[in-house]
Amino acid sequence: TMRGRVVRLGVAATALALAVQACASGTASGRSADDETATTATSGSTTSSKLFAIHAPLLATAFPKAKVGAVNLTLNNVYWPNLETAPNVFDFSQLDTLVNQAHRHGAQPLLVLGQTPAFHSTDPTSTLVGATLPQMAAWKTYVQHVVDRYGTRLDYEIWPEANITSNWAGSQHQLAALVSAAAKIIHKAARRATVVAPAMVLRLSYERRWMSKFFAQKVGGKRIGNLVDAVGIDAYPVKSGTPEDSLALITKARHILAAQKVSAPLWNVEINYGVVGGNNPISHHSAATKQASYVVRTYVLNAAARIQRVYWFDWGRLDVADIQMTGADGVTPTAAGRAFSQVKKWLTGQKVKGCQKNRRSHLYTCTLTRSGHTSWIYWVPKGRTSVPAPAGARHLQSMTGDVSRIHHGKRLTVTSAPIWVYH
Repeated sequence: TMRGRVVRLGVAATALALAVQACASGTASGRSADDETATTATSGSTTSSKLFAIHAPLLATAFPKAKVGAVNLTLNNVYWPNLETAPNVFDFSQLDTLVNQAHRHGAQPLLVLGQTPAFHSTDPTSTLVGATLPQMAAWKTYVQHVVDRYGTRLDYEIWPEANITSNWAGSQHQLAALVSAAAKIIHKAARRATVVAPAMVLRLSYERRWMSKFFAQKVGGKRIGNLVDAVGIDAYPVKSGTPEDSLALITKARHILAAQKVSAPLWNVEINYGVVGGNNPISHHSAATKQASYVVRTYVLNAAARIQRVYWFDWGRLDVADIQMTGADGVTPTAAGRAFSQVKKWLTGQKVKGCQKNRRSHLYTCTLTRSGHTSWIYWVPKGRTSVPAPAGARHLQSMTGDVSRIHHGKRLTVTSAPIWVYH
């Protein structure tokens, strides 16, 4: 079983997701009868630096030691009750600091709108009052205050993980009404601001059904998916799940959205691995190389799947998740943190054309193009195999940044640590 993440004034536990088999369409070099498709990227789109996003709990005092394109403020104590401390009394000092810090470092911040202050709840005595339906007038006032102050300096996600009962106690239609009201206010005040639909976890069948029913809602005759600019998902796999399992959840989400005629791009607003659930700490963390490889594989596969943002949870040392991006000081990058920067160098400005998985060797081959040049990223989820260097390949770079010379046809050893092969 899984208990969903309860968000209380910036304290976020993580949610799990279901591991399923990835299946879509892709392109890569050297296809054979043993190849099966792993991701889809029909023509490829240029990877933006904003793909490389992060949760940064220490953002107010220290920006991550990495070039980050966007930051998620979930862990920074800026939910609705932190901002509106009493009826119509707003304190934006903390949020001001965070927004200014992010923009000084070229990162776009994402604010999650919600949860409900007790004094604005339709059920103020609830033990989980933050998950209750707010008074609509108060909701509109809150959203208006925020967007009037920040405009396009923020992206706006409406509610966290609403398909978890401890995060949202209302119905799909009630949530849709909140989304519709907020989207109208935000787009009127800041036409170019980005509104993100409530993030959904994907592990259990009832959660996926909830997501489907939500996007089936209409408000004022308009489908809810037509009122938002992006759709948020939290694609955590099960405790033993891999980046490839997380990709399978993204495929599930795409099927749901396609069935409900939602065309907005997907944002992966939380991701990490090894989560036990129930906000319980894990017993031990994986070896540094495995942690680093998961970071690289996650970003490559998400880029191939046309995900626009991937917010790693988080730039710190979580006791509830496996991948640790910093040392004990919460600042110095670990091998995983350095891998974040390395894969950003590999992908930014590239068109990720797609990935293939070989049925026999389980080799993943992801094909990239930039300025007329093709390059490849290879790995296997476990064990090792080899692959001949493609025509035009002259260099191999490890995920730690080490470079070696190669030539066409040279047998390259491939492990779970991805390598980048280029001209």
